Amino acid sequence: MRVGPLIRIALLAGAAAALSAALADPPPLVAAVKAGERATALELIRESSDVGAAEADGTTALHWAVRADDVELAAQLLEAGADATARNRYGVTPLYLAAQNGSADLIRRLLDAGADPNETGNEGETVLMTAARTGGVDAARVLLERGADVDARESWHGQTALMWAAAQGHPDMLRLLVEHGADVNARSNLEEWERQVTAEPRAKWLPPGSMTALLFAAREGCVDCVPVLVELGADVDAATPDGINPVLSALINGHYDVAGALLEAGADPNLVDETGRGALYAAIDFNTMPASNRPAPHVLENRLTALDVAEMLLERGADPNAQLVSMPPYRAKLDRGNDMMLTAGTTPLLRAAKAGDVAAVRLLLEHGADPALATKNGANPLMAAAGLGTAEQDTTGRYKTQAEAIETIEILLGEGLDIDAVDARGRTALHGAALQGYDDVIRYLAERGAKLDVVDERGFTPLDTALGLAGGFGFAGQEGIVRDSTAELLRELIAARPAVQTGS
Repeated sequence: MRVGPLIRIALLAGAAAALSAALADPPPLVAAVKAGERATALELIRESSDVGAAEADGTTALHWAVRADDVELAAQLLEAGADATARNRYGVTPLYLAAQNGSADLIRRLLDAGADPNETGNEGETVLMTAARTGGVDAARVLLERGADVDARESWHGQTALMWAAAQGHPDMLRLLVEHGADVNARSNLEEWERQVTAEPRAKWLPPGSMTALLFAAREGCVDCVPVLVELGADVDAATPDGINPVLSALINGHYDVAGALLEAGADPNLVDETGRGALYAAIDFNTMPASNRPAPHVLENRLTALDVAEMLLERGADPNAQLVSMPPYRAKLDRGNDMMLTAGTTPLLRAAKAGDVAAVRLLLEHGADPALATKNGANPLMAAAGLGTAEQDTTGRYKTQAEAIETIEILLGEGLDIDAVDARGRTALHGAALQGYDDVIRYLAERGAKLDVVDERGFTPLDTALGLAGGFGFAGQEGIVRDSTAELLRELIAARPAVQTGS
C-alpha cells in the first residue's frame, strides 16, 4: 500500500510525540520517591498528589517505594489510594519487588490493599517463587499463610518454588515450603527435544529436564540443602531420564562435599547414566580435571577432594570395574573429538592411568580393579599410560609427566599386564610412547623387555611412528609429527639389542 505525503507526516508526528512522552520527566511524586527525597514525597502525598501517576513505562511511586524497602512511604501511598496491583511495562508489580526484597511487612500491607498472593509475572513466575529464590523465609511465610499455591509451576520449565529455593541454596526455605505441603519429589518439565544430533552429524546432548529439588541442589552445590531435603523425604537416587543422579550431578559440577553428603545419606554408589558413567568414574575423571574452554568448577569450595569421594564410593561398594557403554558427553564445544579412546569399555582405572594419576590407580587396584579390562578398541590401562590414544587436543592425557607415566606403567606391570599387548589396530604401548615422544618411557619399556619393532596392522613400527609416518595428529588424525630424538633413541635401542629379541 502506498502512503501519501500527508499520512507520512502524520505518522512521523505521532512517533515524535510518543518519543517525547517517553523522554518526558516523570510525575513529581514518582521523581521524588525515585530520587529518595522522602520529605518531598510525603509532602506531595499530603497535598493529594496523584499517587497513581506513572512514568512512561508504567512504574509508579509505589513501585519505587517498595523497591527501596521504605515501609513508611509505601504505607502512606497505599493509604492515599495507590494501586497495589499496578504493573509496569515489564510486568513488574509492587508485590514482586517486595518478595524480591524479602519484606514480610510490605507483602502483608500490599495483600491487605488487594494484591493477589498468587500473582504471576513473566513466564508464570509467582511471587512465592520470587521469595523462594531470594531466600526471604518470613516473606514466603506471609504469602503461604495468605493462600499462595506452594506447588505452582512457572510456564517455561515447569519449576516450583521448592526447586528455586534448592537451586539458590536456601535450606530454611526448603523446610518452610515442605511444611506447607510442597512436593519434595516433584519434577520439572520433561524437555522433549526434536533431535539430539546435528546435521553434521554431531551429538548435542541437550538436557532432558525432569529435575527434582535435590537434583537442583546437587548441581548448584548446596551442601546444607542435602540433609534437609533427605530428612523431608527427597529421593536421594532420583535421576533424570538420561540417568544423571544427584551424586553424579554433584561430581561433574565439582561439588565434592555435596557428593559426600549424598553418599552419607545413603545414595546408591553404583548408579550409572545412559553412557555407563557412574559416580566412581566421574570422581576419578575430575581428580585430574579435564582442561577445556569451559571454565573448570571452583573446587576450592570443597573440604573433600575428588579422590576422597572415590574412596567413599569404593568403601560403600562401588564397582571398580564398571565400564562405559559409550563416550560421556563433552564438557564444552572444543572437547568434541577429544579423548576418543574413552569410549565403550573404559574403566575408572583406564581413565586414571591415561592421566598418570598414580594415587587413583593405587586406590582402584587396592579395591579390586581389574587392570586387564580394555576398551572396545583393545586399549588397556598400560597402553593409555604410555600415551596410546592421546591426541594433541586431548584434555585428559597430555598433562601427565613421563615420571608419572612410568610409575603408572610399573604398577600395572606388577599386576601382570603384558608389556607387548596390542590394541585392535595392532599397536603396543611402545607405539604410544613413540607417538608422544616420551623418550624416558621408551627407555623404561625397553629395559623391561618390550619388543622394539612390532608392526601394527598398517605396517608401522614404533620407529615409523616417531618419524611421523603413522600420523596420529591433526583434525583427521592423519598428520604426523617427527620426533627426532625419539627416532634416534629407538635406532640406538634396536641396534643394541640382538635381532632375535626385537621381532614381533
